[in-house]
Amino acid sequence: MKYSERESLALYENLFQSLESHLAAMVNLSAESISSLFDLMRPNFEGIFLQFDLDHPGMLKKLGIDTGRLDRAMQALGAAKDSAAKQKIIPELLEVTRQMRTSFKSQEDDGPVVDRGNLAGSHSFGGVRDRFEDDPKRGFGSGREFFQAVMRAYTGGVIGDNLRSLAAGSDEHGNYSDPNGGFLVPTAFLPDLKTTEFDDVIGGRTQAVNMPSPEVHIPARVDKDHSTSVSGGLRVYRRAETQAISPSRMQTELIVLRATSLMGLSFASEEILQDSAFGLAQLLERGFRSEFGSRLQHERISGTGVGEFLGILNSGAKIAVDPDNGQPADSITYTNLVNMRLRCYGYGNAIWLYNQDCLARLMTMVNPAGQFIWQNSARDGEPDRLLGRPAFACEDCNVLGDEGDLILANWAEYLEGTYQPVEGAESMHVRFENHERAFKFYMRNAGSPWWRSALTPKNGSTRSPFVTLAARAGE
Repeated sequence: MKYSERESLALYENLFQSLESHLAAMVNLSAESISSLFDLMRPNFEGIFLQFDLDHPGMLKKLGIDTGRLDRAMQALGAAKDSAAKQKIIPELLEVTRQMRTSFKSQEDDGPVVDRGNLAGSHSFGGVRDRFEDDPKRGFGSGREFFQAVMRAYTGGVIGDNLRSLAAGSDEHGNYSDPNGGFLVPTAFLPDLKTTEFDDVIGGRTQAVNMPSPEVHIPARVDKDHSTSVSGGLRVYRRAETQAISPSRMQTELIVLRATSLMGLSFASEEILQDSAFGLAQLLERGFRSEFGSRLQHERISGTGVGEFLGILNSGAKIAVDPDNGQPADSITYTNLVNMRLRCYGYGNAIWLYNQDCLARLMTMVNPAGQFIWQNSARDGEPDRLLGRPAFACEDCNVLGDEGDLILANWAEYLEGTYQPVEGAESMHVRFENHERAFKFYMRNAGSPWWRSALTPKNGSTRSPFVTLAARAGE
């Protein structure tokens, strides 16, 4: 499409106005920034006169436009090496650009013209229709003009109506817009509740006790001091014929387990029970069972023994291994682990529990021979191992640096009695007037180490099924 002389004058007058604004933007810019803008603008300058001369031969000479002056200024700008040199040339380019814009402007005829260089603000007035609306090319005379308009929109944010009319999303239906079709596209709901599962690594390792009543007494031999007897006081002697020996007797005690209630309660409206895509009652039961497991694991480790389990950290049988002399805060050493192993009773049944923040220290620890003591699991379903025994991350271990961040425990020496296993019940009567249903889950149980103290061997250090690493506060 070839523009008329008047239309071309309007087009190029506005194009030079845009180029003039780009030149003005170069003031106070760095040399690198000026070069970047120059590289974008130079193809425009070079193409402007070629296209105009093709469309209207002799018009540039008629307008008195000195294209050579412009070309020399642009060559000087491209050759300048620093900001100061480039800034000296910009005023010359601005002056040339203003003169050319004025020359084009002075030749324009009155009346409506085509899109005026693709600048914003071009509309129809007085019933006169813009010609680009009827042009399949939207008034662009060449691909160069179209790309120049796109460049101006990108660098200066100036978007003409004819360029805007080519934008996607102007008149079609699509799901990108709710009022224009998006409301007609249905969404889907997948009845698959995502959860993080609780992993109880202790429960199946304790010594289970069936409680026929809320309180049970379990006899135990008092045999934790082996300095004179390993059987709670019984003694044996060598004797000569007819020589009398001293009698001995065994001492016993009672381990008492008293079941207390552990309970959870939740309410749900009859509407949600009716309308939910899930079986809400089953979800509640599943969730409460995880919560019961989590609470019991916490009590086995940290329980006070008052209305709840007695945890190993509060047991009189626990041994806390001292840190090394001068050991830094929040650290774990190979010597710490060896000393814990040394003090553990029944190491062949013991497991390591650690706070997740300890893992980096454990996995990178080596023995004096430079060998890693951490062994990654060889197959799925098998735990990692530390000094030959299973090792598990446990949320209920204390934070790194505190006692209880690393535990070595033989849970076979921990009694866990169940009088009433987890049961559930529901009722519509509690909040009948609110049209709600109550869901209750409960159990009655007890737990405690049956050891009251650590074992004192005939010779050597005390030992216990429950060993921790004392706090490392540093010096």
